[in-house]
Amino acid sequence: MAKRTAVIDIGSNSARMAIYEKESRFAFSLIKEIKSRVRIGEGAYETDGELQDFAIKRALDALSEFLQIAKNLQCKKILCVATSAVRDAPNASTFINEAKNRLNLKIRIIDGNKEAYYGALAVINMLPKLSEATTIDIGGGSTELAKIKNGKIVKTISLDIGTVRLKELFFDNKKPSDEANKFITKKLSSLDEVFCSNTIIGIGGTIRALGKLFIAKTNYPLSTIHGFEYSTKISLELIRKIAVSSVLNLKNIGVKKDRYDTIREGCAIFGALIEKLNAKKIITSGVGIREGVYLSDILRSSGGKFPGNFNLSLESLKSRFAQNSQEIKFMTKISEELFWKLKPLHNLNDKLLYPLITASKLASIGRSLNFYQEHLHGAYFILNNLNYGFTHKDKVLISTIIRFYGKKVYENDIREYKELLPSIKEINWLVFILTFTKMLFANGASEDIKFELMGNFFHIVYPKQLHLVKSAIKNISKPESFAIVL
Repeated sequence: MAKRTAVIDIGSNSARMAIYEKESRFAFSLIKEIKSRVRIGEGAYETDGELQDFAIKRALDALSEFLQIAKNLQCKKILCVATSAVRDAPNASTFINEAKNRLNLKIRIIDGNKEAYYGALAVINMLPKLSEATTIDIGGGSTELAKIKNGKIVKTISLDIGTVRLKELFFDNKKPSDEANKFITKKLSSLDEVFCSNTIIGIGGTIRALGKLFIAKTNYPLSTIHGFEYSTKISLELIRKIAVSSVLNLKNIGVKKDRYDTIREGCAIFGALIEKLNAKKIITSGVGIREGVYLSDILRSSGGKFPGNFNLSLESLKSRFAQNSQEIKFMTKISEELFWKLKPLHNLNDKLLYPLITASKLASIGRSLNFYQEHLHGAYFILNNLNYGFTHKDKVLISTIIRFYGKKVYENDIREYKELLPSIKEINWLVFILTFTKMLFANGASEDIKFELMGNFFHIVYPKQLHLVKSAIKNISKPESFAIVL
C-alpha cells in the first residue's frame, strides 16, 4: 500500500483532491485537501448533458495542478473518480481521453449507486456507530441516498436532482420556484419507504454549509462540523427560507459568500427530502465520497470495515504522538480497574468508562510537543483531532479529563463546554482516576499492583515499597472524602 495516496473526486460543480498518509495497517491521516470550482457540468443541462469545451479545459487545467501538488507531496498512488455530470455526458470519452493523454491520469466514472455506497462507507467507518440512518449527498448534478441498518448498507439510490442542474434549469432562467419544487417532487416520488428514517446523515458542501450556519447561530461551543447534530424541527424553517431567498438576502441570513451560487438550490432539495423521509435529526458528516474511495481501497481485505475494536482517530493519534507503549498498557488496565473498584463510592454511569479509557490511552500525547504543560497540549490535540468515531460529547469530555489532570474542576472552568459535559461531580471523579493512575505509573508502580475498597478506606497492595507513591498521594485532590491506605 502506498504511503501517501491522493484521491480526486470530479463532481458536477467542484473537483476536490484529498491526500492521505498511511500510518499503520488501518490508521491514516489527512495531510492535504484542495478544491477547485471547475463546474464541469456548466452548460451541460441545457444541451442534453453535453460537456462544454470551456468546462473541459477548466477541469483539465485544475487537474494538472492537482497532480503537481500530489507529486510535490510524494504521492505514490492516485485514485480519481468522476460522478454525475461526466457519467451523464454523451461526450464523456472526450474528457476521459484528454485526461489520460495529456495528464496521464486515469479517471474512473462511477454510477450513482456506487457514489452513494462510497459516501455511506465513509459514514459507517468514521461516525459513531449508528443502528439506523439514511445518508444524503447533494451534489451538483445528482443526489445520492443510502440506507444504513446495523452498520450495513442495505439500499442505495441516485436521483437526477442536483444544485447545478436546478440552477441552470430553473434559477438562472428566473422560472417560478413552484416549477423547481414540482421538478424535485417528481424526482422524489421514486423513493422507496425504506429510506425513511428519524436520522439523516448529511454529506456534501450544501449540508456542511448549513451545519456551519447552525453552529454560528446557536453559539455551539465547538466549530467541528463532523458529527454535529441538530433537529429538523429548529432547522427546517431556515432551510426553506434560504431556498426562496434572493442572493442579496443570503448575506443577511449568514450564508458564506462562496456558497451563494448553489445553496438555494441545495436547500430546496434538502428541505423536500427532510419532509419526504420524515426525519427528526440531522448529523453532519465531514467525510464522503473521497474517504469512501480511499477506505474501499485500504479495507478491501476486511469487507470494507475497520475491525470492531479499531477507532481511526484514536489509533492515528497514538501512532503519531504516543511515545511509550508500556505506559499506555498500564494506564488502560489500571484506570479500568480503579473505575470498577471505586464504583461504590462514585456510582458513575458505566458509559463513562469508555471516555476514561480513551483518555488513559491518550493522556501523554501532549508530551510529544513539550513535557511542560503536556496535559494542556494533549487536551488541545484531542479537541481538534479526535473526530472520527466519537460524538462531540465524548470528545469534549476526553479532552477535559486530560486537561485538568491533577486538579479539582469547578463549574467556572467548564462553562464554555457545559452543554456537552456531564455533571461536575462525574468530571472530578474521572479526572481523579486518571490522575491517580498516572501518578502510580510515574512513581514506579507496575501492573502487579492491587486495590481493595473496604468501607471508606481504599487499600493499595504492592509487593515492594512505594515511597514516592506515598508522598504523591498527599497532593492528590480527591472528589470526596475517603482514605487511601498503602
